[in-house]
Amino acid sequence: MFPDQLNMDLVTEMTMASFIEAAKIVPRDRWMPGKKLKVLMVGYNGARNTGADVRVEAMMRQFYHVLGAENVHFGIMTLDASHSSIYYRPPTELIQFSSVFFRDLFGASCAHHTAVLSEGSCFKSKFANALTTFFFGAAGIMKAQGKPCIAYGSEAGAMDDVLKGFVKHYCDQAYIISRTEPSRRIVEELGLEGTIGTDTAWTFEPGPAAAARDLLAKHGWDGKKPVVGVAVINPFYWPVKPDLVKFLRMKMAGQKRPDNYDKWYFFSTSDERSRQFDGYLDGIAAALDAFVDRHGVFPIVIGMERLDHGPCLELQKRLKHPAPVFCSEDYNGYELTAVLWQLAMLVTSRYHARVLSMPGGVASGAISMDERLENLLMESGHLDDFYLKAGDPELGAKLPPLMEKLWAEREAVKDQILRKIPGYLHKMALMGKEYKEFLRRYFPELVLKPDPEGILGYLPPLHPALERIMALYG
Repeated sequence: MFPDQLNMDLVTEMTMASFIEAAKIVPRDRWMPGKKLKVLMVGYNGARNTGADVRVEAMMRQFYHVLGAENVHFGIMTLDASHSSIYYRPPTELIQFSSVFFRDLFGASCAHHTAVLSEGSCFKSKFANALTTFFFGAAGIMKAQGKPCIAYGSEAGAMDDVLKGFVKHYCDQAYIISRTEPSRRIVEELGLEGTIGTDTAWTFEPGPAAAARDLLAKHGWDGKKPVVGVAVINPFYWPVKPDLVKFLRMKMAGQKRPDNYDKWYFFSTSDERSRQFDGYLDGIAAALDAFVDRHGVFPIVIGMERLDHGPCLELQKRLKHPAPVFCSEDYNGYELTAVLWQLAMLVTSRYHARVLSMPGGVASGAISMDERLENLLMESGHLDDFYLKAGDPELGAKLPPLMEKLWAEREAVKDQILRKIPGYLHKMALMGKEYKEFLRRYFPELVLKPDPEGILGYLPPLHPALERIMALYG
C-alpha cells in the first residue's frame, strides 16, 4: 500500500515510467538529411491559461524567425485545438491530448525528432505532480529513443522527493534553460545541465489599443478615469491530485463535483482552505473599494486562466463598486494583453499578468501564491515595497498601504519596469541563439536559416512599443 498522500501521484508517475521504458523498443521517427526536422512542443496549451498560451505563441514566432519555416515542422500539444487555433496557424500542427496523457504523449514523442518543454512551471509540486510527470515523461521518452530535449524558459521549484527522483533520472539528458536564477540553482542541485534565460512572453503582441478601449467603454468606462485592475486566482486550490475513489464516486453519482478539475484529477479542498480563500478575497475587495473611494478610478477584475473565472465572480460579488470581469473564459490573450496595457495600475496574483503588462509600462504589485512573482519582483527591485503573500493573515491590513504607495510612485515604478525590458529581450535573444546551436549540435547536417549579424537578430520583429523601449533604455 502506498502512503495516502502519494498514492495516486505515485501510480501516475510509475505509469509514465512504464511508457518511457516501452519507448526503448517501439518504432520511432528519426530525422534524415533533406527532411524537415519535426519538433514537438510540450506544454500546458489549450486550457485557456493565457500565460501558457502566449509564451508559446511568442516562442513559435521566434523559432520560425531563427530557424526558417522551410526547415522545421512544429507540432504543438494542446488540450483544446479549437482554442489553440487562435494562436497557431498552419503549417504548425495542433496535436490534441487528454489530461490522462500517457498514450497521447507517447505517440507524439515517438513521431517527432526532438522536443521542447515549453511550459513555464515545468518542475514543481505546487500545482500538480501530474503536470511535472507530463514533462519528465516527454524528456524520458526522448532520452529512451536517443533524441534531444530542451526546456525553454522554465521554472523549477519545490518537489516531493519521489517526484524529484523521477525528474533527476529522466531529465538528465535534457538541457534546461531556466527563466530565473533561483530556478537555475534548483536545476543545478538536481544535477541537470542548463543555463539561465528568461520567460518568452516579453515579445507577445497585444491586440489593438482602440479595441481594448472600446471593450472597456462597453463595460462602463467613461474614457477618462484611470483604470485599475486586480488579477485574482484561488491560491488555496492547489495542488491538483488524482483520486480514483473520488472519481468513481462522482461517476456513480452522475454529477460533476465542484472540486473536480478534469477526469480523475481533483483540487485540494478543506474548511481551512475555504476560510483562507475568503480572507484573500475579502482583503482585496475592501482594499479595492477603499481605493476607488479615494481616487475615483475605474476598477476591473482580470482572470488570466479559465479556472480564475469563479474567483473573479466571487470578488465581483464582494465589491460595492461595480467592476466588470475580463477573463480568459471569454477573451483571448491578444484581447487581455491589450486591456492590461490600458491600466494605470495592477495588483496581480498571476505571474503573466505582470509580465504582459510590463511592456505597457503598467505599475504593478503582487499578491503571490508561490515563488514566480516573488522572483519577478525581486528582479525589478520591487519585492520589499510591492509584494505580499496570498496566505498572509494580515493581507487586508497590508494591501491598502501597498496600493497607496504604488499609486503615489507609479511613474517611478513604470520607469523602473521599462528599464528592465531590454535586459529580458537580450536574454530571450540569447536563448534563440542557444537553441539554434543546440539543434546544430544534435543535427549537424540540418539546414537552417543563416545567422543574423547581431544578437537581437535572434528576436522576431518587435512591436513598436518594444522598439521605443529599446531606443530609450536599451
